[in-house]
Amino acid sequence: MSRIVFYRITTITLIFTSFLSAELLKPTAGGDEKEILKIAGKRRLYTVVKEDAVVYQVLGPARIELIARYPSPKKSRVSQAFSYQITVDDEDPINIHHKYRIQKSIRSVQHPSHYYTFSGNYFINLDAGDHTLTFTADETQKYPVLLRVIKKDFETSILGKRELQPMVFQSNWKVIVEGKEVSYYELTNGRPLQVEMNGSKRLRILSRLVFDPQMGEEETYRLRVKSGSKVLGTYFMSTEQSSAATIQELTDKVPGKWRTCEIEVPKGKQVISIELVEKDRTVLTRFQEYK
Repeated sequence: MSRIVFYRITTITLIFTSFLSAELLKPTAGGDEKEILKIAGKRRLYTVVKEDAVVYQVLGPARIELIARYPSPKKSRVSQAFSYQITVDDEDPINIHHKYRIQKSIRSVQHPSHYYTFSGNYFINLDAGDHTLTFTADETQKYPVLLRVIKKDFETSILGKRELQPMVFQSNWKVIVEGKEVSYYELTNGRPLQVEMNGSKRLRILSRLVFDPQMGEEETYRLRVKSGSKVLGTYFMSTEQSSAATIQELTDKVPGKWRTCEIEVPKGKQVISIELVEKDRTVLTRFQEYK
């Protein structure tokens, strides 16, 4: 898959901030059924996704945030598992799985006696050009998935960058780019990295997939970011082997081109955990804090 694009940030003496603008997208095909949820005093419009395809046309470059919830006719303390599938253009489908508890304060205009889960958030970055996003839900699920598709522009500049070091880490690798050494921290499945922050601030995670000899020229991976037990988001990355970088300590492996994602860190002292979802790969990571 090659549907991801990211921008390098150049540090200069005078830096200003350009905030992301957000737009709620409407389906171009399917998705006629809607549901309005009352959340924290605001009315939020969701598209009902079943086994029939719901299609969105998106002009990139853009960062897409998917906000999904699952209904329940009963007030249950058991976490509700639900899933849906997204296909970007003609690439392989991505299966997205969530499991969340009921958020008791949410009510529906159409179904006032029903309950709804906390939101599952998933992010995809699209490169320049026209893109087709196709959504379907598992037909074996008892209820449909409620989905909001938000388009955000990329932030062009940042104020007050600070490099962060994980609280505990296994390995610190050096990636050589144009003769310069850049430090990265190894991230593997089952061994998350944690950084301590005092929000509210923005956390930027820069990452490179480590390509083993048996891998193809293009591969994907996912990063899950949590504050305590709360999942702040799952970030899908697609990358290819870099021809301009090498790993100093791993001469038999090739680093991928760098990819990045940004997380809004809530107010107060936070310990942010970064997890690699896939079990069969290794990712090198860096962490930057912005005001």
